[in-house]
Amino acid sequence: MSGALELIAVAERCVKQAADLVRQRGEERPAVWSKSETDQVTAVDLAVERLLREELRAAVPGSAIVGEELAPTAGTSVTWYVDPIDGTSNFLRGLPIAAISIGAAVDGEIVAGCVLDLFRDECFTGGPDVPLRVRSAGLRPVPGEGARPLVLTDVPLPNSTRSGEIEFLGELLARAEVRRVYSTALSLAWVAAGRADIACNLGIYPWDVAAGAALVRSVGGVFVPIGGDDVHAPGFVAARDEAPRPMTEWITGRLREIAETG
Repeated sequence: MSGALELIAVAERCVKQAADLVRQRGEERPAVWSKSETDQVTAVDLAVERLLREELRAAVPGSAIVGEELAPTAGTSVTWYVDPIDGTSNFLRGLPIAAISIGAAVDGEIVAGCVLDLFRDECFTGGPDVPLRVRSAGLRPVPGEGARPLVLTDVPLPNSTRSGEIEFLGELLARAEVRRVYSTALSLAWVAAGRADIACNLGIYPWDVAAGAALVRSVGGVFVPIGGDDVHAPGFVAARDEAPRPMTEWITGRLREIAETG
């Protein structure tokens, strides 16, 4: 099994199973461990990733898995990029902004993505050759237009010592509306769905962006890596085709400057 539609069907089934697991444990206060000064992991993250790994490998035997919390497993042509809870800091605080994210690559090329908004029960699926689909159990927002472009970013990063990041945010605020989401998967899904014009971040990993990059490309948008190769780069700029090109180019240039100067 390596067709994008088949992989999306597998990913969608798996994220729904994982969401059920999160809801079953929703009344518990999960155990929490610190991975760094700014990054935490919960028992729920670990349980969800274990479930996803088991289900994905059962559905596509021999596939590789690259996840946030557990060691990668080698495989053949299909690779799954798994973020069990994207937005853990929000999840721990009780802020309803977190998602389960699964991206799929075939022979190194991202072909499919699935992002499930845990709190809104809204599922985004798509890929470069598969149109975006949004399934929602509740009220679905109708995208509109603002006076200025809407940009989703978490730059400057927590505890960052790079002055360029703070300067970038000040410059961006003078040019655009800005929201800090702290869920890269949802930021990219919302850009794909037309709820924002541009998303950009630094300090990210493949499991943060693989699914979202597929979603943005499913609507003809661009996903530009910063400082590396596609979803393996530590930064990105993603934009819908309708986003103002000068703004996208300015953000890309500034983030490249920051990444290069360290």
